[in-house]
Amino acid sequence: MLLLLTLTAFISSHIALLAALVFTFLIPGLIFFRFFSLKKHELWASIPVISVLVSIQLVYYLSLTLGYSRETILLSFLLLTAVYTLVVFKKGEPIQPRALLKIRQFKKTTLLLFLLIFVISLAVLFRSVWFETQSGIVITGSNWQDTPLHYEIIESINNGNFPPQMPNFAGEKMTYHYFVDFHTAAIEKVYGYLPQLLPFLNAVFIVVFALAIYALAREYGRRTAIIATVIAVFGWGLSYFGLLSDLLGGQFNASTNYIYQYGNLFGLPSVFDNLLQQRPLLIGLPAFVLVLVLLRNMESKNRILLAGIITGLVFQFHNIAFFCCYMAYAAAVLLNLKRFTLSFLYFLVPSVLALPFILSGGPPVSISVSSSWIINFASNPLFYFLNLGVPFLVALFSFVKSGSRHLQATFLILFLIPNILLLTPNTWDMYKFFIFAWIPIAVLCGMVLSKTRKVVIFALVLLSVLTSASVIIYNVGTNYPAANWSEYELGMWVQENTPEGSVFLTYYSIHSPPSMIGGRLRVSSYVNWAYGHGIPLDDIWRREADIDRAYSGNVTDLREVVETYNIGYIYVGSEEQRQYLGVVERFNQVDWLKTVYTNANLRIYAVNLSG
Repeated sequence: MLLLLTLTAFISSHIALLAALVFTFLIPGLIFFRFFSLKKHELWASIPVISVLVSIQLVYYLSLTLGYSRETILLSFLLLTAVYTLVVFKKGEPIQPRALLKIRQFKKTTLLLFLLIFVISLAVLFRSVWFETQSGIVITGSNWQDTPLHYEIIESINNGNFPPQMPNFAGEKMTYHYFVDFHTAAIEKVYGYLPQLLPFLNAVFIVVFALAIYALAREYGRRTAIIATVIAVFGWGLSYFGLLSDLLGGQFNASTNYIYQYGNLFGLPSVFDNLLQQRPLLIGLPAFVLVLVLLRNMESKNRILLAGIITGLVFQFHNIAFFCCYMAYAAAVLLNLKRFTLSFLYFLVPSVLALPFILSGGPPVSISVSSSWIINFASNPLFYFLNLGVPFLVALFSFVKSGSRHLQATFLILFLIPNILLLTPNTWDMYKFFIFAWIPIAVLCGMVLSKTRKVVIFALVLLSVLTSASVIIYNVGTNYPAANWSEYELGMWVQENTPEGSVFLTYYSIHSPPSMIGGRLRVSSYVNWAYGHGIPLDDIWRREADIDRAYSGNVTDLREVVETYNIGYIYVGSEEQRQYLGVVERFNQVDWLKTVYTNANLRIYAVNLSG
């Protein structure tokens, strides 16, 4: 059946889409299942996570050898079919998907919880990511800023940018942990252009995260697992007080009553807010949770080995997750130091899978003692209580009550790291350690609350999840435009009529149709994208100055910039005309610029310096 599915995928894009979902979410995990002993409730999360990690690494290395293409991706499916067949021949049929759905550990209320998480996530994402209106495409709410970056990566890879250079900083090797976007790109590649795929996959990954949390907490009882799952996905601090105050005062506005305040008192964005927009976390978080699950039993060599494999494979999906997995391993070793055996080192052997990416270059790796996070973002003594709220306090209470020592140690390590160290180019990115610390916080909180009365559980959980109500309102209640229909048509024209790998000169904005839709490279973009990925600020400012000089200077300035960055096309859209008055008239006078596209007030000029 797998062979037939893959062969049919070569001639049918719809079957290819189905095959891509099967082979990247299911088959590698079923193969691994035959070699590692996992409990049934652990399979639900481990199968999709391992499948994504393995399948995309396979596509990556095949593409380095054969070139990135639809055929290469389908070839990877044939190879997985061969391995699956060999495993079945040697070890017997793995668990059937139909049998997997009948796992008795999941009662109807638990399945309903997972379904509810999926429906809420999908509804919010479809309303806020690539939402089509009469005026154009909307990418709004939490997604208005970072999601265009992911579209640029996905579409540029699928339009010849492989091995990828930074689509928003042309000429620089991709240093971002982009493999979640590579996964989306591979699925889209076998089908064709499908921007609606991104919100669907995000919702699927959020459910996978919920399943992983359930697997981690299930060891301590079903009630603990349900409480921990709800808190892990929807819980956070007390930032909803502002929302309630504005509602009661009649001053509510969906676009201004957002709970997150950058650099202010409520300066930690909630976990659900991150799940909606921070795509690398969608694999980084469940992979980290599975490592916690596996390291719970340090007597099992197989589980330690599998934890190391997941850690090694996750680096290109989320390098902070890779670091956090090592912190979880360090905590487990320290707690079991008295009975240390050589089998503990099994974790280190497969984790070297990340070395090719670490050694091939990436964001500057430096670890320094620093209080910059506290100084810039957490100087208020009440900061953590207000931002992490009830679950944070209950997790602290677990230290004197009862709780998992491994989760407590991991919680403390991850919580302390951003307060005393600096590991990221942009200090702000250290906040992600609190998102990972939230996992042991949620489970520890669930362990304590499960032993209290139902009314207490309901009240305290409600006081935590109200923050996500505010996030949902913000995402469905705003309509920030990403591209009007004229810009969309221009982006599709670019995709179909310009050479792959072409460099476009654009304003350094967030939304840019030639890259977000057309999949082409541009000289520079929103400053924080490049800065967060390790590009020095001086280099970013230099490019922005060159862009300003090209659009507003004389012909000599324009030519110097074009030659410096090997620019093939110049885009003049609404933003460019707003920033550089009279730019169209100036460019129309340049004899080596040819107008190749016009639509409404949008223009594309082709560069022809050879005359």
